[in-house]
Amino acid sequence: MSSTYDQVLYPSLAFSETHPDNLAAIATLFGQTPPTGPCRVLEVGCGDANNLIPMALVDPQSHFVGFDLATRPIEAGQAVIRSLGLSNIELHTLDILAFPPSLGTFDYIIAHGFCTWVPGFVLDKFFAVCQAHLTPHGVIFASYNTYPQAHAREASRQILHHQPPGPSSSRVTDGKHFLSTIRDFVTDPLWQATLDSEIKRLGARPDAVTFHDELGGAYNCFYVADFVALAARHGFQYLAEALLRPTLRPNVPPETLAELRALSQGDEVIFQQYLDFVTYRGFRRTLLCRGDLPIQRESCNENLLKLRVASPLYFISRNPSGSETFRNGGGPGQMQSNNPFLSAVIHRLEAVWPRSLPLAELLPDWNAVAETPFFDQLISLAVNGLLFLRHADPPVASPSKVNPTANPLARLQAASGTLFTTMLHTQVRFEDDFSCRLIALLDGTRPVSALAPLIKGAQPELIATALQSFYRVGLMIA
Repeated sequence: MSSTYDQVLYPSLAFSETHPDNLAAIATLFGQTPPTGPCRVLEVGCGDANNLIPMALVDPQSHFVGFDLATRPIEAGQAVIRSLGLSNIELHTLDILAFPPSLGTFDYIIAHGFCTWVPGFVLDKFFAVCQAHLTPHGVIFASYNTYPQAHAREASRQILHHQPPGPSSSRVTDGKHFLSTIRDFVTDPLWQATLDSEIKRLGARPDAVTFHDELGGAYNCFYVADFVALAARHGFQYLAEALLRPTLRPNVPPETLAELRALSQGDEVIFQQYLDFVTYRGFRRTLLCRGDLPIQRESCNENLLKLRVASPLYFISRNPSGSETFRNGGGPGQMQSNNPFLSAVIHRLEAVWPRSLPLAELLPDWNAVAETPFFDQLISLAVNGLLFLRHADPPVASPSKVNPTANPLARLQAASGTLFTTMLHTQVRFEDDFSCRLIALLDGTRPVSALAPLIKGAQPELIATALQSFYRVGLMIA
């Protein structure tokens, strides 16, 4: 495994759903008391640590450990850590089978893109490490490919593995061509549709991902019930998914949800399994906790009050009916509200975005709010990416900062690309040369008035517009 991941580097990103603050917020919704102060985080199979390094940058009081079997990605991550001068993160070239007890315990253990691509005995070792090193109220993030959709993916994968012999350097290109050739000979309509879907999926992915995911060795997909059963044998239980939509608002009709609830007879894992059958699910981001912890699945509204909320929505118009329209400042989508409590909350959040406010402080009249569909509407916004739940804010800056400062990782990225990691643990892309040059200049040593002369042809108005955009996406550090 190490030779292939050293040979072809696997592209990695920052995944917001893996961030400890998100894991803590989801756990809190279900009645857990996860660690929320300075914490210790472990990422298994971290690659070049593009997911872990931004966490360490944002939270200097916490400690982050990542390891991978491949050497080159670890060395690349260590170079970035040295450039940023971070002292709260360490990366190791390490085989999980030789995981050293000296690394200590962790409040959050992240395994993203790991569980499906290792042999069964390695996955057993992963859970053994979690059992020995997860703190009592800690949370595990584990992503993995799931049936029933994985059946189609396994089929196309097997075809790729049966391609005629050829140079290893062209196995991805030749394999995709071979898959298309096989498709051309197929006459069964169902098989045609399956292969068409797989060809489209592979065509949208980087070749480096296909090289490892489809042409690699170990490959294990799971029914969610079987994955949770495996975790249970090691002392863990199903908590939730790391994303709110599949956890709280599955994308199926209400009457279908009711039927599936009845069929599952109160068993949450069986309910999730039935959902996968209905939705043709192929990938999960599952959160696990220790098996002796009580889980509150019916108290989400009450537990919401323990969290902070943030929203990129901004006010557009007030309608003749009295309702208000808000638009998403971070992407597509808008919402209309005729609930005065919800509208008041969104107005308050608009004023502080990308920072958050404690939800409990936003509700002056609890009794009145409790009698409205406020909480259901709040959850609907959250599952649609129009509201974010947090325990704490990252150190994002407000536009009032005298000397604007882009976070140092983004300034480092400006020298080599157009994709930038924000303080919100997301990625944004600025492909124009002006934005990349401006981000590189935002090191906190210059007032806004000094920026335009440093970029040929830049006008103060253009600088101001770009800075406003940088602030809103969370690129700027306090």
